Amino acid sequence: MSSTLPTPSTRLRLALIGAGTRSQTIYQPLWESLKPWCVPVAVCDPVAENGQKMAAALGVPCYADIRKLVKDRPMEAALVVTPVPSHHSISAFLSSNGIPNHTETGWASMVCQAKEMIAVAKKNNVIVRVAENFFRFPIDRFAQTVRDSGYLGRIGRIVSYADHTGYHNDSRWIAFAQCHPEWVQCVEHTMTHPAFYSMPQRRHEKETLNARFFHFPNDILVMDVGSGHVKGHLGRHPRPGYTEFQGERGTLVHRAPGVNWGNEQTELRFVSDAKLAPAQEAANNLWGGGYADVVTPVAHDSTGDVWTGMHADTPTGRIEYVSPLMTHVKCGKVNQRDWYGLAVMDHVIDFVLAVRGLRDSEFTAEDALMSEMMEIGAHESARQEGRRVKLPLEGDIESDALTREAQRKQFGCDPLDVEAMLSVSFPRP
Repeated sequence: MSSTLPTPSTRLRLALIGAGTRSQTIYQPLWESLKPWCVPVAVCDPVAENGQKMAAALGVPCYADIRKLVKDRPMEAALVVTPVPSHHSISAFLSSNGIPNHTETGWASMVCQAKEMIAVAKKNNVIVRVAENFFRFPIDRFAQTVRDSGYLGRIGRIVSYADHTGYHNDSRWIAFAQCHPEWVQCVEHTMTHPAFYSMPQRRHEKETLNARFFHFPNDILVMDVGSGHVKGHLGRHPRPGYTEFQGERGTLVHRAPGVNWGNEQTELRFVSDAKLAPAQEAANNLWGGGYADVVTPVAHDSTGDVWTGMHADTPTGRIEYVSPLMTHVKCGKVNQRDWYGLAVMDHVIDFVLAVRGLRDSEFTAEDALMSEMMEIGAHESARQEGRRVKLPLEGDIESDALTREAQRKQFGCDPLDVEAMLSVSFPRP
C-alpha cells in the first residue's frame, strides 16, 4: 500500500445498504474519518428500527426498499453490509443499474454467484469490490513489510493455526503471495458439543475443524488449520491463534499468548551467520547450528487510541510499517481495538479511489472470486476425502449445487433469482 493516499476532488456519495450490528458498531464511528473520500447520503434497510436509527444518526434519508433507493438514486455508489446470502442479488441489481458496489465478506454463497457479480459489473462498466479487512490488519501489513525487506530471506511457507480459517484467511494468503493458488487440499472433522450462543444470531452446537493446504505458483505453501471457535470458545486457542511466516533465515511468529481472545505477541526469530555452516566449519564446531539466536520483539505503535504502525528494531536496522491513515483517524478504538477502524477505512478508501479512477485496487474483484474459490475448493476437497483440487475451479461445482438447493428450501426461491431474492428480508439484531 502506498505511504500516501490521494483524495478525490469530490467525495464519493455512498448509500449504506444494511444497518444492522456491523453497520452500527463498525462503520458508523468511521464516517467522520472518511470525510476526505466519501460521504453517506442514504440508508437502506427493510428492518425499520435499524434503518431509521442509522439514518437519524447520519442525518440522511432512510429507505426500506432498495428498488426505491435506486429509482431515487441519491448516491453514486453503495456499501453493502448485509448477510452473505443477500450479496449476490443486491450486487447484481446495483451493477445492472450502473451503481458501483462494495460488499462485505464473504462475497457470495456460491462460486457461480461471484462469477455473475463480476460479469454483470463488467457488462455495465462498474466497479465491484469485496470489503476485506483482514489482510489489512497489523500483523499482515507487518508480514508484507518483512517479506519485502528480505530480512528472513524468501518466505516460502505460512503455518497458521486457530486464526480465522475461511474466506478472510484465503484473502490474506492471496495478498501475501501476490498471486493466486494452484491447488487446495482439505480434511475436515466435525464433533458436536453442548449448544451455546456467541451472539444472538450465532448458535453453536457443533465444531468443524479444517486442515487446509494451499500451494501458490511462486512456491509458497500455506497450512491453515482452524475451526469456527476462533475466539477461545470451549477453551480452544483464541484468535489470533498461532501463525508462523517461515523464511530461509528465520521466522515471523504471531500468537495469542493467553486464553482470552484479542491478546497477541509478535517476534522475529533470526538465525545469525554464526549459526550457519560456513561459520561453524571455520570454527570447527558443528554443534548447535540452525537455531534462531537473534530474537527481536515486534511492537505496536500508537498515539492515544489510534494505531500508527508496527516495528521491530533488529541488529541490522528497523523494519517498520507506518499506516498512511494515522493522521486521518478521528474515532479512536473501534471494536475494542485501536487498529480495527483503520483496516476498515483502508478497504473503503481503496474502493473510493478505484471508482474515482485514482488508483488501482489492492484487492480486485478477481481476487475476491479466488478467495471464494479457495473456500469452496476446500469444501470440495474435504467432500472427496482430501483429494487435491485444482484452482481456479471450473465447470459445475457440486458444493454450489448443494448450497443452491439448501437456500432454495430456506428462502422459498431460487437464490440465483435476483428479483426474488431482493424481496427476502434478512433481519438480524
